[in-house]
Amino acid sequence: MKYRNYIFDLYGTLVDIRTDEEDPALWEKTAAWYAALGADWTGLELRTAYLAHCRKRQESRPDPFYEIELRRVFKELFEEKGVCPDAGLTDKTAVYFRTCSTRKLGVYPWVNGLFERLRAGGAGLYLLSNAQACFTRPELRLLGLADAFDGIVLSSDAEVRKPDPRIMRKLLEENSLSVLGSVMIGNDRLTDVAVARAVGMDCLYLETETSRRDLREPRADYEILHGWPPDHGIFQV
Repeated sequence: MKYRNYIFDLYGTLVDIRTDEEDPALWEKTAAWYAALGADWTGLELRTAYLAHCRKRQESRPDPFYEIELRRVFKELFEEKGVCPDAGLTDKTAVYFRTCSTRKLGVYPWVNGLFERLRAGGAGLYLLSNAQACFTRPELRLLGLADAFDGIVLSSDAEVRKPDPRIMRKLLEENSLSVLGSVMIGNDRLTDVAVARAVGMDCLYLETETSRRDLREPRADYEILHGWPPDHGIFQV
């Protein structure tokens, strides 16, 4: 096997997902959820307040790659109406919001077989994703991927997102991994390929339905523009 450690992006790479946070029905449904729990919002009011809280948190740090934690935003939306939610209610609210905004969610058909083959060859599997933990960890359980990885770093937990090399270094340090012998696999040149380049790691760019096809840079060491990744040489045992 060419590499010892395979570091995967999640959405658009392993998981096919479509969400729509512009749909007015999402905000009406979420406002009804809040109202049922004592926090009265209209759909438009809730959307306006949500975006304002997100913007305020993002602007609280000058770092362009700072990643906010949406759990805090969902909590603040209760508190603004005089309701003090516990952690469990905040998490349930985040899951409800995500469920209402999701239009498509599924693991690509080649993923489980590839993971089994890599495991059989003794490889380590890791996840490095620009994602909100309050959305992603429940979705990993739903999709049967919760126990698929030896290590997981999500941008909302790390408070920094790809392509900043700090998030990759966090994954490497927490799991005692070296750049040599590791490869990053992702469907986004500006985040996945760029973060690998930033730390000197080999990378594979996988073009999927949600990839930006107008971009040709930065280039990856390996590129799959058609077909499925299990056929690629870097995955051969």
